[in-house]
Amino acid sequence: MIIAVLTALIVALSLVQYVRFRRKMSFAKVLPTVQPCYPVVGNGLLFLGKNGEERFTNLAGALDYPAKLFKLWLGVFPLICTSDPSMAQKILTHPNCMAKPFFYDFFKVDFGLFSAHYNVWKSQRKHLNTTFNLKILNGFVPIFDRCAQNLVQTLAKLPKGEPVPITDYMMRCTLEMVCATTIGSDAKQDSGVDKFMQMIQRIFHLASERVLSVHLHWERFYQFTKQFKEDVVLRKEAYCYANKGSEPTAGPQNHQPDDQRGLEDHPAGHHTGRTTHKIILQDAVDRRGAQVTRPDSNETDDDGYRRPQIFIDQLLELQEAKKLEEIEIIHNVYTIIVAGSDTSGTEMGYAALMLALYPEIQEKVYNEIVEAFPLLTPANFSPESLKQLEYSEMFIKECLRLYPVGPHIMREAIADIELDGMTVPKGTYFLVSIYNMHRKKEVWGPNADKFDPENFSPERSQGRHPFAFLPFSGGNRNCIGNRYAMISMKIILVHLLRSFKLSTKMKLEDLHFHFEALLRSTNEPKVILEPRTFAALSPKKGYYQSLEES
Repeated sequence: MIIAVLTALIVALSLVQYVRFRRKMSFAKVLPTVQPCYPVVGNGLLFLGKNGEERFTNLAGALDYPAKLFKLWLGVFPLICTSDPSMAQKILTHPNCMAKPFFYDFFKVDFGLFSAHYNVWKSQRKHLNTTFNLKILNGFVPIFDRCAQNLVQTLAKLPKGEPVPITDYMMRCTLEMVCATTIGSDAKQDSGVDKFMQMIQRIFHLASERVLSVHLHWERFYQFTKQFKEDVVLRKEAYCYANKGSEPTAGPQNHQPDDQRGLEDHPAGHHTGRTTHKIILQDAVDRRGAQVTRPDSNETDDDGYRRPQIFIDQLLELQEAKKLEEIEIIHNVYTIIVAGSDTSGTEMGYAALMLALYPEIQEKVYNEIVEAFPLLTPANFSPESLKQLEYSEMFIKECLRLYPVGPHIMREAIADIELDGMTVPKGTYFLVSIYNMHRKKEVWGPNADKFDPENFSPERSQGRHPFAFLPFSGGNRNCIGNRYAMISMKIILVHLLRSFKLSTKMKLEDLHFHFEALLRSTNEPKVILEPRTFAALSPKKGYYQSLEES
């Protein structure tokens, strides 16, 4: 009897909450809805029972809607969607739309910039902006240079004439870069780097799956699933790698309330004894105490470069100034390592494929590169020399346009806002489709689907809406590492084309995507690398030698 009464009470309360919710969302009645849409499941049939590729295709098709604002229903959750640049600007720059919806909680880095709640993000971003200023980024150029050299030397050892899964090697290179600039470690010497890359891709996949699986949104239910158990194991190992730690051991710790928990409180982060985050922090403190990476240090590395101030040292300075908590440092270190390597590596995989698919574009980029960095001398990278690569930058931007690593982004209104003549209530979720926006014929012309770096020529760019191109998101909550990514990708591109001529057996229509937080291809880009003469830099000797001899 008691159970029946409690059940009836729960059902009644749920219905009341549902009715209140529907009334709250009544403002959206005037907005068109993606079809087909049904009661309770909403647009769920576009995704239920579908594989990853079908989910991506159906979502991209649904978001290719002609209206500036429209609705997409995930069960009973309405998403207010747009792929219109002017509407995206209004949403992404509005001070009351800086929060991210609960979907981002699935990534379990609550205190990192990527998915932190609004109040945490607002405080962090102000302090962390200084860690990505141009002076510091330019100090990383020698590291980018060495890692790109390592990449071409590794590629030169592969069997000649065989298709290479290039994204794997690009991700290894960008992970080496980000580990060196974040925690000062050498991923090149780490045999576990390949496993780490596989782990973070799987973690992103599991989090992405939850977004379109409404029944997995409730954390208490999710904890009983096999996906959760896999997630726990993967995160333990990934956190250990990112934090240069040792093997974790099970054992809970009391740290913070459930809504403010850190790594050690999350089921994937339980440790006893000396936790992995204590290891990385202590290592950094010891290094700072020895003035190895102090900004006023004149110490140089083996190649004669002044040691740059890596991110962990900058974060510790902020902690000493009581501007960051320890858990914020750990989550941001993990965020930078994962986001910095996975995104740039994936994008450079697409870039390599585009070079191979369009030999005339490849030749134009190559000619510009060898003019700025002649083959018979070591590449002397500087802010001025990199600025000479105007067409190469146009090429990279075109890769980012058609293959934006973050295809869709979401925001949540933290207060009522006025938008397009409507009063949108607090708690409304917005979805901005960057993938669809970058392919809008109204913005990019009738050949919007065609790969053409001239889209970013001064002539064509004139008058284009500033929010028509958002590879790093937009507004105050854009990607803090956008300049880091552009500098590192340019340097990789220089070394790649000075070393190899690229071709492929793939066709553009072979490139398909599956639903993920990042833009993942179902069939990995593969290219054939033909060594160029006098292409590979020999760092020890300081001159170029043939790749055949390296």
